[in-house]
Amino acid sequence: MGCASCGTPVPVASRNCPVCQTDVGFPNVRAAQETKERAALGERVEDARVSARARKCEAVLDDFSNAVLRSKAVTCRSLSTLLGLVSSDNALYNSFYRQIESGARLPEDSPWDRGRTAVDGTLFPNYHTDIVFAALSLDNRGLANFGKYTIVLKEDMIAHRATVFEENSFIFCQKKHHIVVGDSIPPGYRALWLERARLAMAKLHSRLDAKTSPDIYSQILMKQGHDPAEDDFIEVHIFGPIHRRAIERVIGPKPIGREERALWQSLKRKLDEVGVPLEVL
Repeated sequence: MGCASCGTPVPVASRNCPVCQTDVGFPNVRAAQETKERAALGERVEDARVSARARKCEAVLDDFSNAVLRSKAVTCRSLSTLLGLVSSDNALYNSFYRQIESGARLPEDSPWDRGRTAVDGTLFPNYHTDIVFAALSLDNRGLANFGKYTIVLKEDMIAHRATVFEENSFIFCQKKHHIVVGDSIPPGYRALWLERARLAMAKLHSRLDAKTSPDIYSQILMKQGHDPAEDDFIEVHIFGPIHRRAIERVIGPKPIGREERALWQSLKRKLDEVGVPLEVL
């Protein structure tokens, strides 16, 4: 794209024009706004409508779409990790790569951590270090395989810098589409935050029928698996770190044992400082 102020071509990974330093927007958002992306997603949505119409459940598809417009971005973490995030206004929850760089964590010796650099570098070329991951949820519940405590994020704190993606990007690239490092991601599988319902329609229309009840929309949007490889969800990509004031609520189990109860009480005090409720399942 060209800078709106001076016309200079802007690299895909840049937040600012290299010449005049005008803010040109978040790279992931610009990627989702590309004409080819929106056109390909539009074709998938139309295919979903044709299918739903043939199966006499187009009204259900529309109702599901309206429900997804109310979905939240959630992420799950352990009690101790969460406490570190909300410890003060100077604390930030950074991307996996920023945590590694700062020495805050070590990568695990697992297929996920060994392969994620290649996957993320392909999906977010030269800006993958700034992406924080979350998932779409309709019931304020997150993926338990990633932690017992669900962090629900405030929409107005992420909507302008968030995009959504078909599924777990690691599985999408390595397992389903066998994308080679350096190849382009096929268009039509990501969308702007405000268009997340369109992506949900394109992906999930076949799981709806005329008898589908709104009571199970949340389970259709997010499926809990026995392990992360079996989880099925729409992935949220947020550019930049998460501050505790970007949290809407935290939901988790009642603490068990003296040590866990002490951590829980500390967490509650820190959340109270910024008016964030801590809800017990």
